[in-house]
Amino acid sequence: MNVKSELLADAESLVTGPRANAYGSSAINHLRIADLWNVWIANRAVPGPISAYDAAMMMALVKFARCQHLPATDSHTDIAGYAAVAEDIYQTLIQMEEEANAGEEEQTLQDG
Repeated sequence: MNVKSELLADAESLVTGPRANAYGSSAINHLRIADLWNVWIANRAVPGPISAYDAAMMMALVKFARCQHLPATDSHTDIAGYAAVAEDIYQTLIQMEEEANAGEEEQTLQDG
């Protein structure tokens, strides 16, 4: 069996086996994800392209959608992990903004 065939066989065993039972219908699961993502995008404080922060939060919403079918500790742990990632991104963005503002203030003083 070649690498592609092995990968596809592994994927088939996952999506037709334990994951199918854990996540339920693929169509319903992805409909839930789409609904949650649409609500997130429609209600963001900052419009425009999806940011790294949005991506982290939306990945957590994937886990929330899965929990709507069948709550699981693994999904709860993943939600906590995505929350930690989102906080790290948020803090990084704040730091970048503060540094940019400090640079602008310094430039204004030099131009002054």
